[in-house]
This record gives sequence, C-alpha cells and structure tokens, in this order.
Amino acid sequence: MRLSAKRSQAVLFVLPALAVLGIFVLYPIAATFVMSLFSWKAMSPERHWVGLNNYAELLRDPVFVVCLKNNGLWVVLSLALQLPAALLLAVVLSGGMGRVQWLRAAFFTPFVVPIVAVALVWWVIYEPNFGLARAIVGWLWRLAYQSQQPTIAWLGDPRIATLSIIVVACWRYLGFHMMVMLAGLQAIPVDYYEAAVLDGATPWRAFRHVTLPLMRRVILVDALLIVVGSVKVFELIWVMTGGGPHHVTEVLATYMYYCGFTVDRMGYSAAVASIMIVLTLAATAVYLRAVAVEPEQV
Repeated sequence: MRLSAKRSQAVLFVLPALAVLGIFVLYPIAATFVMSLFSWKAMSPERHWVGLNNYAELLRDPVFVVCLKNNGLWVVLSLALQLPAALLLAVVLSGGMGRVQWLRAAFFTPFVVPIVAVALVWWVIYEPNFGLARAIVGWLWRLAYQSQQPTIAWLGDPRIATLSIIVVACWRYLGFHMMVMLAGLQAIPVDYYEAAVLDGATPWRAFRHVTLPLMRRVILVDALLIVVGSVKVFELIWVMTGGGPHHVTEVLATYMYYCGFTVDRMGYSAAVASIMIVLTLAATAVYLRAVAVEPEQV
C-alpha cells in the first residue's frame, strides 16, 4: 500500500509537467503534421485532403532543395567556426585573462543585443557603397594590389550572401557558447591539473588529456544547441535578405514563413515545418546516442 501511495504521489507531482508538455509541445507537433496533410488557406474555412502530396511536391521543389543545402551549410560552418572558437576563448578567459572581467562581458554582449538590431546594424555594415565592410576590404585591397577595390555585394551576390549572414550569426552567438564552455571548465576540479603538472604534462597535454575528455559532455550539449539553432535560424536571414536574392539565402524557417504568409499555402508551410521537426529530433537522437556510448568518468 505504501508503495502504491508513493507512486500515486509521484504521478501527481509529474502531471503538471506532463500537461504543459502535452499542451505546448506534443499537441502543436501533432497538429502541424495533421495540417500538412491538407491544402488550405489562412482566411478560408475550407480544407482539402491531399495526404502526402505536399511532401511529394517538396521533393520536387528546387527552392526546398536550396533550403536543405543552406541549412546544411549553416550546421557545418557554425560547428566548424563557433565550437572551437568558443572553447579556445573559454580556455583563455578561464586562465590569467579571466581576471579581466570586461573581456567576458565584451564577448557576451552581442548575444544580449536584440537580434533584429544586430541584423540591421550588419545590413548597414555590408552596404556595398558606404558600409564598413567596404572600407576595410578596400583598404586591404589597396595595400595588396595598389588599385581600387571592386564593389562587393555582400548580401546581393548569390555566391557569398549566405556566408555573409553566417559570419554575423557566428559573431552574435560566439559569446553565448563561450559562456557554456566556461561553465564546463569551471566544473573541472583543479586537482586534475595539479596532478598533470606533477606528472610533467605540458599545457597542451593537460588540455588534450584532461580538459577535452572532461569537457566531452559539455561539448556535445553545445554542439546540439548549435545544430538546432542552425536548423531553425530565421530572424537574421529574414531581416537582412528576406531569403533573397532569388531564394539563394532561403532556409527552411524562412521558406516556411514565405509559403504560409506570403503565398498563403498553409498546408505546404506545415509540411516544411514538419521537416524541420524531424531534423531537430534527428539531431537530438544523435546527441542522445553519443551520450549513451560515453564512457563513465572516474
């Protein structure tokens, strides 16, 4: 009887959390998938069953293919740039430079600035005629080639537009990921480093054999945050380019918005959203698998 009473109490304590999860997470996910099976407009009560036709059309949609490629590029470059840079900054600032507290605030400040403001400021920086990027690149160009720099359309050139926005994202989120790494570094007992020094380990060997193994879980969590953020990136692209020029900077989130609120294809937009959910769940599954096979730390 006591065991049954304890289980009942445990269920009662968990019920509020389960209710919130069901109402605000599970139900919207299920509703989005159901909506993707219909063809309908936002201001019309009529809905026409199309089954998986929206998904079949997505596979033939060249813009959707561009979105997948761009999101993949966001994931790869964000991981390659932000993760090692954040770890390096965290290691530096946790050492002797850590006493200079304003450095941490300086790197973290871009993250607390509203993202729309960040996008507008960088849109001005990238302005091809009078922007700061033109001035800096022009000065370097004159030093190297002794000639006038050609005009670069940072956000208008299909070859570099997406890369230009990724640079902005890395600049904004680097401080956040640095703070995540700092929290992980501060959780490592100092005794391990003292033992490594007594064994004659160099700073590089201490970093390789002490810091990296003990930071593995933190790095995995941060990598998951970067991947999920790269899948659902929206504001920077929408403010800076609107997905243009000619959909070359489009990602899944901006295309979902475009399909739903610009061309009024709500079912098609829900199908794009469902793909985003699947990709996010897949990234989470990979993370859980990586954590599951992680060796026990002594």
